[in-house]
Amino acid sequence: MELTEGKRTQPAATNDGLHFFQGAKEFSVGNQYNIGEQKILNTGTLLDLLNPIPNASYTRNRKLSPPDSSCLPGTRKDVIQKVVDWVDSSLLLKDSHVMWLYGYVGCGKSAIAQAVAERYARKKRLAASFFFFRGSGDRSRVGRFAATVASQVAASIPSTASTIEAAAKAHAGLLDPSMSLGAQFQHLVYNPIDAVKWAKLGLNMLKGPYLIVIDGLDECDDREEIASFIDHMLEFFRKNPRLPLRFLITSRVEEHLRTRLNNSSQVHLVNLVDHTTLDDIATAMRASFDLAAKHDRALASYGTWPIPSDFQQLVRHTGCSFIFMATIVKYILEPAGDELSPLDRLPFVLNINPGLDGLYSQTLARSQHLPHFGDIIATIALARIPLSVINLADLLNIETFKVIPVLVNLHAILQVPGDDNTPITLCHTSLRDFLLDEFRSGPLCAPMSHHERLAYRCIEVLSGIASLPDHNGTSSSDYAANSWKYHWGRMCQTLHHHHKPAEDRKHLTMLAISQLRESYPNDFAVVVASYILADFDIPSHFQPSTRTQNRSMALEIEAYVEFLQPITNEFCSRVILEAVALVLGPCADTRHALLDLWKEVRPPLPDLKSFHYTIVTVGRHHLLRNLVYPSPSGLRMRFTQTCASRYSRYIFSWLFFNWANHFVLALNDDRTLDWSSISEESPLAVVTGNSGTGDRTVQELVRRLYMKDSWKDKERFLGGVRSALEAASSRALREFSLEPNLPTQGSSWRWETSPNVDIFFGSTSSRASCWDVLAMRILS
Repeated sequence: MELTEGKRTQPAATNDGLHFFQGAKEFSVGNQYNIGEQKILNTGTLLDLLNPIPNASYTRNRKLSPPDSSCLPGTRKDVIQKVVDWVDSSLLLKDSHVMWLYGYVGCGKSAIAQAVAERYARKKRLAASFFFFRGSGDRSRVGRFAATVASQVAASIPSTASTIEAAAKAHAGLLDPSMSLGAQFQHLVYNPIDAVKWAKLGLNMLKGPYLIVIDGLDECDDREEIASFIDHMLEFFRKNPRLPLRFLITSRVEEHLRTRLNNSSQVHLVNLVDHTTLDDIATAMRASFDLAAKHDRALASYGTWPIPSDFQQLVRHTGCSFIFMATIVKYILEPAGDELSPLDRLPFVLNINPGLDGLYSQTLARSQHLPHFGDIIATIALARIPLSVINLADLLNIETFKVIPVLVNLHAILQVPGDDNTPITLCHTSLRDFLLDEFRSGPLCAPMSHHERLAYRCIEVLSGIASLPDHNGTSSSDYAANSWKYHWGRMCQTLHHHHKPAEDRKHLTMLAISQLRESYPNDFAVVVASYILADFDIPSHFQPSTRTQNRSMALEIEAYVEFLQPITNEFCSRVILEAVALVLGPCADTRHALLDLWKEVRPPLPDLKSFHYTIVTVGRHHLLRNLVYPSPSGLRMRFTQTCASRYSRYIFSWLFFNWANHFVLALNDDRTLDWSSISEESPLAVVTGNSGTGDRTVQELVRRLYMKDSWKDKERFLGGVRSALEAASSRALREFSLEPNLPTQGSSWRWETSPNVDIFFGSTSSRASCWDVLAMRILS
């Protein structure tokens, strides 16, 4: 792989604050209070609108939000000066908006990015900074990337704030994570800066351009979005060469980055390998040992330590990697619970095979013999976001005191806090790469199958809570709520792998279904049975324009969650349906797949027929809730504004055509059913006119059906009502309790029994049957 800056060639790589508005002036968004030079914004302002990630900038707490990198005094002077010269170069120069500083693992990219960001923040020319870090939740995805950068731009260049706010409000869905990243930057970053550049052109020419620092771009999981972002950025700068803005991008050499940044004349390339020397490593390492000696009388008593020969061997050991140097120093100097002094540990390091893998293996071996070591390390490596000691213990269902001994030996490679509530973080993402690669880590590997255990534990934790926790919380239930789908999805990816035998896939599917059933014993059967039996296949005339032919499973799930609200917890219903959908995968017919599983689950599930009564009772709730309301002109249909009311019409329309059929099935399949309690003030009574509130409602329903073109829809509706009336009548006869207004089976029900016949349908023959009138008024 050749990356040119002049004639240089890169060798093959062996390894792959919250204070955004600090110091802002003239920041006129919403209500404000001036405190010195700061303006504190009330709630409901731009900060709330953008909802930035608080720990992504150079001001973050690096111990809690890695990378924890900084340049030690006297190091990296040449490369930092190279970056400074580029940033400060004239705005009149073309093709100078982007610099890509690249290099292999541990060569100091993040430390340089941190130093440059701090330098230009002091100069008040840092527009924004964003430090990606793999496995850290939002900082490893692009969902809130643009909004976070925009919030910092608004603070650094206050005159852009009103433009940013106007753009966020004017463009529907602009802040949605699914929106194009290039479009977000266009409206929230580029255009606002472009809009103010001419007003302060003289000042900008004097001060120099603003800088945005993006570190670790290769650590973003959304590669396609990042590739599109780079293409869009380069195209924008090609069309707007005088914009006073520059981007410093640091990363490893990944193909989706190299093919765009290395092949563009617009990008200034800096190969960090060419600017990293063993002298820099030696300077940084000596500074670290000298600092330790100042705070440790035992070390200070040894004078210059390590001795020159050992010190030079350590320097050579690093392979010119700053992260390896930092890890070696921590391994030697920091307490590890092994009762060894730094002098005792030095020989171990001198004998380790050069390279991070050897050091990682040696460090992890300190705790490998302890109980739960494998589960703890695998969870740290595979967790969606960093977890605290308490979170780890709760998620693995073990005692907290069993987690701590494993961690105290690993300070050299993990940031282990001094309390049980602060997240544990990796010193460098190369540790995760090592743990996930079985060829490199061997028995220390964090197997992908561990996602299955984490998925099941998340489901178990969720089954014990009644509602969705706060997304910003830090408890194990918060982690389970926000991350269960991530682990469950990874588990299902393994389940659906085409190389896995069909029998194995079926076995794993049944295990997952059984786990769901065990976690939700009171809700699983009714939720899944309702999904199988109630197919919300809405007739075309009732479908909103947004509904597509290929129905989205996500939309279906939301509809069923609302449908089941009267009898199940909304949160539980959603988890069960989403988990089932992931287990089944891209199945052509989800209902038939679930029907087959229903028959095979052991111990057996109840007969599906028994759930028709559930559909009837839940449907009764929705129909009576939505059917009528008083108005000056009489009774009309309505749709209540519930928490998920966008699906009310789906549900009502399906029930209108199908409720009676389920009523029949419930009567036929359950001989003990108290059908009279359902009939009284039921949707059936409303439809047939036996309710005092149904007269004008029937007119409205008939009018809607009368205007429909589909004979099939009308016939389905009439057939269902006819069958329901006949079934109820048969039951009444059997129980010797004949309802006066229900037709007996095989006879004609005369409309003259109802005094409101003229209100329903106007003047009709006194000998005409109910179904004759319905046929004339609806099916004609």
